[in-house]
Amino acid sequence: MSYLVLKLKKKLKYRINLGVLTPNNIANKKISIIKSLKILYGKEKKEISNFFSISGNLKKGILFKGNLNKCDFIGHQMIDGKIIVKGDVGDYLGNKMKGGKIIIYGSSSNYTGASLSNGEILVTKNTGDFLGSSIQGEKLGMSGGTIIVKGNAGNRVGYKMRSGIIFIKKNAKDFIGCQMIAGTIIIKGKIGSNLGLLMKRGTIILEKQKLSASHLSYNGKNNYIFLKVIQSYLEKLNDEFKDIFPNTYIKKYLGDINCKGMGEILILK
Repeated sequence: MSYLVLKLKKKLKYRINLGVLTPNNIANKKISIIKSLKILYGKEKKEISNFFSISGNLKKGILFKGNLNKCDFIGHQMIDGKIIVKGDVGDYLGNKMKGGKIIIYGSSSNYTGASLSNGEILVTKNTGDFLGSSIQGEKLGMSGGTIIVKGNAGNRVGYKMRSGIIFIKKNAKDFIGCQMIAGTIIIKGKIGSNLGLLMKRGTIILEKQKLSASHLSYNGKNNYIFLKVIQSYLEKLNDEFKDIFPNTYIKKYLGDINCKGMGEILILK
């Protein structure tokens, strides 16, 4: 078996932090050592083996199995390698991730890809609030890398985002791109209120939306051919971006006008 497989053995009562279990952290460690690694469960420190059965090897990466919705910080500060989860996960997935790839065959909770600087995260179902955002007490959010969510996202997508790409295939809620500094957010579904509030720079691309926000300035219609250049680049990153922009005719808004209006919102017709 070419993946190190960790299968959850029982339903969790308390949350646990799995930040220690990244490919770079456990490279060259024997299974016996990995089993004995300590994590906090409630008020006690317990060994990984209390929660997971472990088998296989780390050749291709780490494979988690089970409902890990109370397991936080999966892929924390990950540098390289691959993590796959067959099930839901908790908060702070890929927190401060610097490289590698994470695939979730399920949903993630809040702060997915928070302060991500490189690498790729793919969530096949839904995610919570603060996708690709800053974490509490920090000034900058996502500063590189790619996040793809095939379902819906919550509030404050790309909050304080500095760089990178966020792609949501369905809907997102309120305050998308709030305090965004740079980067690209693409949403194919419906959106909530306060789009691009306090946005300084960056690009938000939407499909067939009607905007009526006083902080955004309408900038006309155009055939934005450059979208095909962006699409060509994105398709090389992941097949999920294939034919993402079927046409290049857009409505353009600038915003937030209270922050010099340097950001842009493109709406595909």
